[in-house]
Amino acid sequence: MPKRTMGQPILPLTVPPWTAGPMSYSLLVPGELAHCLRTWRDRLSPTDLGLPDNGSRRAPGLRREEVAVHTGISVNYLTRLEQGRAQAPSASVITALARTLRLNPTEAAHLHSLTGHADATTRVAARHITPSIQRILDRFDDVPVIVIDPAWTIVQANPMAKAMLARDLVGENAAQSQFLGPRWVERDPQEADRFEREIAGDLHLQLARHPDDPALTALIAQLQAHSDRFATLWADPPATGASSSRKTFRHPTLGEITVDCDHLEVVSSDLRIVLWSAPSGSPDHNALQLLSVVGAQDFSSATASYDSRGP
Repeated sequence: MPKRTMGQPILPLTVPPWTAGPMSYSLLVPGELAHCLRTWRDRLSPTDLGLPDNGSRRAPGLRREEVAVHTGISVNYLTRLEQGRAQAPSASVITALARTLRLNPTEAAHLHSLTGHADATTRVAARHITPSIQRILDRFDDVPVIVIDPAWTIVQANPMAKAMLARDLVGENAAQSQFLGPRWVERDPQEADRFEREIAGDLHLQLARHPDDPALTALIAQLQAHSDRFATLWADPPATGASSSRKTFRHPTLGEITVDCDHLEVVSSDLRIVLWSAPSGSPDHNALQLLSVVGAQDFSSATASYDSRGP
């Protein structure tokens, strides 16, 4: 539960002293490389590598010997990596490990970032609204669209999004709202748990990509210091990215509107586009069309609440 009471001013973001100057992400999150390697190894079975499964294993997952052989490294070196005693593996070793551990693109990118092989130009996130992003906001005038940065701050929103949320949230931060309050929307316990895990996992991923970003590191330090819930989730990597989901908003004028929520990555930018849509011809699509009409009205004094209906 958040330590801060509802309505209490959000603490200013200050850059913690340990973010000064370039550093490896693994130094910001001690033990994450070791934790991730063990987690990814434990989730695989021998058959994933084409090995026989005789069912006599005392622990789940692959043995270190099996991973080491398929990766082309020694068992001793893999042991040192998993114990956090070898912090600088080469890019070729990391690529081989990602292949052996059957990592998806998000996980593989995170592994490269953890070991210091991320592109140096991305260490600080780019938050500029490019002309292409602005064109998307302008073209999608029939569905709610917001743009968030790696720290989950809303940097832009179209009129439909402001109407859906019954307020203008540009400049506010979704992670702060969820973990520190006041919350923009109400969620049932299951959806709140999923959303909080998604935020914490994604912030792990974003910090690996942008370890020198002042706003991102300050946000994480703030949440760790003032939210027990976030601190617990932060200590439980590996990272996961934001996912698509199905959500139901309760609009103060139009009632319930159920939409598909999709996070879209933007090429050549560190911003993400979040789009809410409904199947053409559905009651929810009709409600969105009506929302585009009433959206010109001022809903700044109303509160939109939210409920998850599952995927």
